[in-house]
Amino acid sequence: MSAPPPRGPGGEVTVIVPMPPSYRGGTEEYAYQLVRSYSASRPVQVLTTNVRWNGGSDALAIGTARLDLLDAREVFQRPVVVGTAARAHLRQAIERSSVVQLHMPFPWVERQVTHWARRAGVPTVLTYHMDAQFGGGAGWSSRVVTGAYQWTSATAALDACSAVVSNSLGYARASPLLSRFMGKVRVIYQGIDLDRLRANGGGTGIVPPRTDGVGRVVFVGRLVGYKGLDDLLAAMQRVVAGGRRVELLIGGKGPELDRLRALSTHLGLDGSVRFLGFVPDGAVGPLYAGADVVVCPSVSLLESTPITLQEAMAFGTPVLGTTLPGTEETVPDDGVHGRLVAPRDPNALAAALIELLDHGQRSDRPFVRGWDATARDYLALFDELTAGGRAG
Repeated sequence: MSAPPPRGPGGEVTVIVPMPPSYRGGTEEYAYQLVRSYSASRPVQVLTTNVRWNGGSDALAIGTARLDLLDAREVFQRPVVVGTAARAHLRQAIERSSVVQLHMPFPWVERQVTHWARRAGVPTVLTYHMDAQFGGGAGWSSRVVTGAYQWTSATAALDACSAVVSNSLGYARASPLLSRFMGKVRVIYQGIDLDRLRANGGGTGIVPPRTDGVGRVVFVGRLVGYKGLDDLLAAMQRVVAGGRRVELLIGGKGPELDRLRALSTHLGLDGSVRFLGFVPDGAVGPLYAGADVVVCPSVSLLESTPITLQEAMAFGTPVLGTTLPGTEETVPDDGVHGRLVAPRDPNALAAALIELLDHGQRSDRPFVRGWDATARDYLALFDELTAGGRAG
């Protein structure tokens, strides 16, 4: 067996992600964009699971990083590593690393990884994406499983890690779990990849043509409860009932699709709401660029900072979000380029939509933070933690 690589600044980075790059979720987009950037200047190993792995050509790019898939199975829609061989491989990779970055939530794996790394003197950086819920987040069984996860896995990992990254100081302070570890929290703002979203014919056949005199509101994201789509549909009903000519395009897929379609019909919105299904990268940019307002009315801390609002702002499009901590930290509330309203308030959401449709203006000099800038901040943190060659 060859000797492990030297530890210290500039050494190998091991990145642990729950889902493989063929799965296109928000956590995966974040994780693999960083991996691609890291690999331009460092050796990088990625350890992930084979859950929903298809190896297709549409997988997220990871640059020159090495990719290892661990045997796993899904429990409450989360991957859990199974088998002694997979765990042994994971442990050996950690012990040979210079620094480990793990993306949370990764049930029970995160606890074991931070324990092994601490014993081996390897610094660990946890990226805390959200306060996780299991089993749909409703009912006593979900509360029991979520509580067990927080107590036996997340808390233990946060206690053992060297540092934990949040993309919002406000979110870290508001999180019932993360706020207990503020002494370890570092804030690193996430990036966006405009090149991936720019139109290269990707909008053809997906983005509907505009109708003169009809305002266009756009939502892009997973169709899940915490995105607040019930409130958005209720707000649209109020806007349409007021005589406004407006359409809502909903791009994305998820477990709530059929119920949301039925709700839209029940609210009499079939002529005003269109469900686009999954929107490929090349069509997302044209959706943003052609919208009058891009909205994400999130309702809970399961959403830290909606990346779709930041992407839309990079295209200069006015955005509408809710007063959750991460969104408040990154989205303007001036009634021209953006507006924030309280979660779960369809009346306020409807009023804000009308305000932005009437007075919103596109920004001709939008601020854009790329993923390379985010990666540089992470690499600086890694080098800080590995400067002594041992975990703190």
